[in-house]
Amino acid sequence: MPSPPCVPVSCAPSPGWGTRLILLALLVLAPACVIPGADLRANCEQGIGTACSDLGTEMLRQGEKQQAENAFARSCEAGTLDDCTLQGQLMLERGELTGAEAPLQKGYEAESQAATYALVDLYQARDLPGDAARARQLRFDAPSINKPDREFIVWWRPSPTGDTSYALAYYFQPMAFWSRRMNLGLHFAGNAHGATELNAAVGYQHFLTPEIVPYGTLLMGGAFQRRSGNVGIEAGVKWCLGPIGHISLGGGTSIASPLHASIGIGINSLPVDVILLLAASAH
Repeated sequence: MPSPPCVPVSCAPSPGWGTRLILLALLVLAPACVIPGADLRANCEQGIGTACSDLGTEMLRQGEKQQAENAFARSCEAGTLDDCTLQGQLMLERGELTGAEAPLQKGYEAESQAATYALVDLYQARDLPGDAARARQLRFDAPSINKPDREFIVWWRPSPTGDTSYALAYYFQPMAFWSRRMNLGLHFAGNAHGATELNAAVGYQHFLTPEIVPYGTLLMGGAFQRRSGNVGIEAGVKWCLGPIGHISLGGGTSIASPLHASIGIGINSLPVDVILLLAASAH
């Protein structure tokens, strides 16, 4: 039986450029796509906080809660305060009430809502002298704790008279102001004819839930176009978006700005502060 004809090696088809590029890309990217757990452990033991955080997340995904807690504890020590909250929650889950207090307190001081609610659970479960009062204060703090200290707000204010106006405000509302229930600031309004009023503002907001917040604001200042003093009120409801800011719907009236509706957007003023600071330093 005749043997099959030999095919010279030089005649065998060689991979095209497309195939070569794909193989090269796989060789380059493959190491980056695999992060061995051993590397995370080694980096975490060297005190690299991000490695500890990633290791804790991976251990939690695998159901290894004790190992996750240990990793989050190292990450917390390295300054990742969100992981302090996770460490405390895991300790609380296994009944370690006394040990969980310190990491949860760090989370609370970093204005973590999750840490605040976890501390409420801890004090209710521990029930030592003073714990009931601590839990009561934390329940008061919890809805507002993750909201901005300062907000920059813009309103569009349609009016039944057809004289649409706008308003701008800069409000301070730190936790020291009755857990952000009270705010102080400056309020400016204008229309197509120019500035209409500039006021000092003092407000109160009530947290029905962490997201739904009715508010009222008293305005006192000057009415430019009327060449007189100004007094007014604004009231409405905010839909809060955590540390980002809020959307509001309301209305108000003043000497300078008769009855009007208001649709507003408030943002955490930190980006605005940075822009103003950079602009000031540029000059």
